Amino acid sequence: MKKLYRWLPGPAPIKILILLVMAAAVFVLLIPLFEWAGRFLDDGGVIGALVDVGSDLRV
Repeated sequence: MKKLYRWLPGPAPIKILILLVMAAAVFVLLIPLFEWAGRFLDDGGVIGALVDVGSDLRV
């Protein structure tokens, strides 16, 4: 992390702003990645499925 900070151009406030933008971009990219991984790894089993356990009772 220190290497990245030293490598960035400009004064300290600009470096911090750049790091915050980079962190936000990584966060925004991770959300779709985890959604895709969840769909890819889910085998469609019982967990999270709507199971009929009675005439009017659903779990």
